[in-house]
Order: sequence, then C-alpha cells, then structure tokens
Amino acid sequence: MFNPIKMESELKEKNKEPNAIVFARQSFTPLQKDIFTLAVSQLETGFNVQPDLFNNKTVTITAKMLQEVSEKHYGRLKRECKDMTQKVLEISDDEKQEFHFIVPFPEIKYKDGIIELTMFSSVVQSFLELKNGYSEYYIRESLSLEEFNKKRLYEILSSYKKRNIPVWKVYDIELKKLLGMDIENDPYRIRPKQFANQVIDVCINAINDKTSIKVTYTRKKDTNGWYTVFEVTDKAKKKLPEEKKKTEAPKQRDEKSQRLYERLKGFGVREDVIEVIINEHQSECWKWLNANKDNMDKKKFKNPAGVLLVHLGLVQGKLKM
Repeated sequence: MFNPIKMESELKEKNKEPNAIVFARQSFTPLQKDIFTLAVSQLETGFNVQPDLFNNKTVTITAKMLQEVSEKHYGRLKRECKDMTQKVLEISDDEKQEFHFIVPFPEIKYKDGIIELTMFSSVVQSFLELKNGYSEYYIRESLSLEEFNKKRLYEILSSYKKRNIPVWKVYDIELKKLLGMDIENDPYRIRPKQFANQVIDVCINAINDKTSIKVTYTRKKDTNGWYTVFEVTDKAKKKLPEEKKKTEAPKQRDEKSQRLYERLKGFGVREDVIEVIINEHQSECWKWLNANKDNMDKKKFKNPAGVLLVHLGLVQGKLKM
C-alpha cells in the first residue's frame, strides 16, 4: 500500500539526470519544474539499463512535498498539471538535422493529496540511461530556488562540478533557450549588459547563496556574439591549505611532455588544463596535433585550442537548439 508519509521521509538526497535531458530545451513554470524534479527522483537511473525496463512508468509524489502549494491550492495545482501534460522537451542538433521532442508526463492524476504521473515507454530510456553523461544535483537545493531559470542553471552547472575541466562556455542565444526564454520576444536581444545583470547575475547569486556549488563567470564577445564562461566549484570538495600549495615542489616533466606543454601554452590553453592533458590524454593529443598539422598551418581553425579540447572530451561542443 502506498504510504505518502514514508515517501516524504525517504526523499532521495540527489537526482541523477542524463545530460540529454539536462541540456534539452525546457519551458516549465517553477511549480512544474519542482513536480518534474520530484517525479524524476522516483526513477531508478543507471548505466547500461536493460531494455526490458523500458515499459510505461508511473511515479507518485504528494502535494505536501511541493513548497508552493498544498491540498488547499487545488485549483492552481489542477491548472499547472493540465498544462504540464502538454509541455515538450526539445533535444536537437541542427547541424546534423536531428531532433527529438519529448512529452515527459502525458498523463497526470490527482486524488487525496497524491499526484500520479505516467511516463510512456517510448521516452523512458531517455530518462534512465546515464552512460552518455549526467548531472547530479541536490533535490532540496533545486526546490529552494524560487524561479525556473535559477533551477535550470543550477542543474546544468551541477553537471560540470566533477569534470576535470569544470568550465562551461555558452553563447547568449543558447543560454536563453536553455533557460526557457522566449527568443522571438527577447527583451535582451540588443541589451547584453542587462541580460548579464538582470538574469545571469541574479541566478548566480541565488545559486551561490543557496546551494553547494560556487560559480564565477566572465562575459566576453567574439565574431559569433556575446558569451559567458562559467566556472564551477564544489563547496564540499576539500582543498589544499594555501601554505601547502606554496611548498609543493614544481612538477618535473620529461622532454616530450615539456614540448607538449610549450605547444599547448602557445595555443593559450590554461595551466591546469595542460596538466590534465599531459597526465591523462598525452598520446591522443599528439595524434591530433600531428593529424591536423596542415589544418593549423593553413589556419583553418579559428580556435585550435577549443577544437582540441572538444576532441579530447574536456569541454562540451557548442550545443545546437
């Protein structure tokens, strides 16, 4: 028998969402996003999930688990859930001419304070399989953020906190889509400073104040337009005392590693990124450099460092929406 009290007390600490879902375009209200987050927390995600698990799935949450509503707000809950049954996630790559539209929960029922959401078998795999990367974030931290764009940016940035290179570069047009903004009626189309101050800065301040990650960012512009570079730090991750850092002896490199260091330094790659490449990706890096010598000599790459880092899987390529 379903026990809502037990369910609330056993709310998982963290969600693990596949990056395909995290980086899909979403357009939920804050309440719908909380329902979505709590519903996803009931799914058993994993690596190499067996195909026989891809059946219709029904999950349940209680109205009491939602901070914004209770059983007394039946009218609002009904409107939000009805609208949610038609909300679409968009996963697309326009360069490859590929797209996938998903309605996560096309059937939602409510009775006696319990919300029952059904996910059809055709989309279950998109939510369960983690082998292509995922974001891990704290459920209660997401619920504590009061606006949709803050929740979205938090879960996206959380996918970077455990990467070797916890840095995300994203152009304004892509970021606005990921935050659910109306691109056709964009009030910040020609106001990049206002977008930074009124959207990005507000979101980051809330994330830094209420969650376990610390985020810094810089704003820049190139021929493709304005972009933001976010850097993510896990507050819980232990750091070496400053005194110990200063006394550590500099690393000694062999001749080949030193040549690679100087080559990457010439590209403008950051010191910490160079160390990761030398220690973990040196062989693959040399192969790429040798294979693309002519391309670089002919200056076919506007940003050879960026192309190399994407090839090595150290940064994410530009996401097409």
